[in-house]
Amino acid sequence: MYKRQGLFLTIFPEVSQIIICRAVGIVLCVWGVLRLMTYFRMSREDVFVSFGLVQGISLLAFGIFFVMRPEAIAVFFGTAIAIIIIIDGILKLQYAIEFYHMEAQRWWIEAIVAALMVVMGVVALFNPFGSSTVLMMFVGIVLMVEGLSDLISIIRISSVSYTHLRA
Repeated sequence: MYKRQGLFLTIFPEVSQIIICRAVGIVLCVWGVLRLMTYFRMSREDVFVSFGLVQGISLLAFGIFFVMRPEAIAVFFGTAIAIIIIIDGILKLQYAIEFYHMEAQRWWIEAIVAALMVVMGVVALFNPFGSSTVLMMFVGIVLMVEGLSDLISIIRISSVSYTHLRA
């Protein structure tokens, strides 16, 4: 899944940021409208324990802002993706530890990939590139590498689990 998004971010970094910010804005608007509809359909007794009005208006306001001013939000986009990459690297470390406990061959490959993902996530987080365009291209490349490593991990997990269950 990450490979396609990574390729798009690498080839069209500026457009990617705007499209993703607007898409998130649309989702927030829909969610806000749904919260408002739920609030206004509640019985009067339940209204006092609900924060549906505040949630709905807040989500709708943020959504409209994301749609109208995506470039303002795009500044934080690289940071959010960097944090996601770091978390995914930590998840890969968990896979490595599980492979080690299952005495899988070459468990250390997962550990190296996990460390690489965490390092690349930290690099993206501190953005030494000087521009958001170069950062998005770097993040795109990282997401493609991450997608490929996820595919390999899934194949390894299924083969190790099958072998481990047969033993």
